[in-house]
Amino acid sequence: MHSMKFDHQAHELIPAEFRMISGCHSEETSADVSNVNSVSQLPNPAGRAGGACTSALLDILYGNSQDHRQKLTFQNVLLQLRDNLESNGFEQVPQLTSSRPLEVENTPFHLVGGNGARR
Repeated sequence: MHSMKFDHQAHELIPAEFRMISGCHSEETSADVSNVNSVSQLPNPAGRAGGACTSALLDILYGNSQDHRQKLTFQNVLLQLRDNLESNGFEQVPQLTSSRPLEVENTPFHLVGGNGARR
């Protein structure tokens, strides 16, 4: 009963449904990389600078687009992000926040909700 009351209050206070991946814990600092090529396998990054977490996320999504056998879940993406950053020497730990309860283990990862149409 308490959970249903909390869910209702949360929906009233935050009517939008959103999920956010942040580059690190609140008390940490997200790192930048001066050459994205050094930490990712993205096609043609041309040595550009970028955020370490953003580069890792794009690397994961690009790799998945090339290998359709793996269905990414929110859990897969978060764990791969953490592994990617750690293996490249970054200490930050990416976090997932959601405005609603989320079954991360089985919910397919997506960047846009619904059918992807703009509102």
